Amino acid sequence: MTYSFGFGLANTLAAQLDDGTWLVVSPGSGLPAGCLDALANDGGVSALLAPNAYHNLGQKAWRERFPEAKSYAAAGALPRLSKKCAGVSFLDVSELAPRLGDRVRVHLPEGMKAPDLLVDVSAPDGAVWFSGDLISNTSDADTAWPARVIFGLLGGGSGYRFNPVPSMVYLSDKGQFKASCRSLFQAAPPSCVLPAHGDPVKENVASATQSILA
Repeated sequence: MTYSFGFGLANTLAAQLDDGTWLVVSPGSGLPAGCLDALANDGGVSALLAPNAYHNLGQKAWRERFPEAKSYAAAGALPRLSKKCAGVSFLDVSELAPRLGDRVRVHLPEGMKAPDLLVDVSAPDGAVWFSGDLISNTSDADTAWPARVIFGLLGGGSGYRFNPVPSMVYLSDKGQFKASCRSLFQAAPPSCVLPAHGDPVKENVASATQSILA
């Protein structure tokens, strides 16, 4: 599911847990009611994961639609989230781990100064990954032109790539982060990568992902 955050587009991933309920990663704002209704009619949503401190726009609306759901985030994101999401209480992501079962895993790579979580979901043809802000696959349609100009001046760009612009916010050691991610993707080779921003990547995705993290 894709949603607008003002000057660009972002993605939401829903993964069904072993108990039949759904985990929603980066819950988006302004999504069609039918998206939420479909999940409500197929087990309901029990967990909302903010992958970082900035993907928070949909938390309040999703909690209103699914009042039994719990919101989770990494510890380093909690101070900003508590300010940006008034009335939404967040639990540390460590409390989500026992509920994930065998199919879903949440990762905090090494080399980070601010968290941007990765999520992988086992599937018959290989893992489906939500790759956060640091791996993107954007086109011109995903970002307003003023932002494209700014990102370009800072070394950003379109296509499937490691994104150097958010690395200024999230990373303390780029080499350590890339090595950590290479290991994670090698342990669960992707059949699809859904970046936080941009189109899903489905062609030659395992080798392409290792390449951009080299």
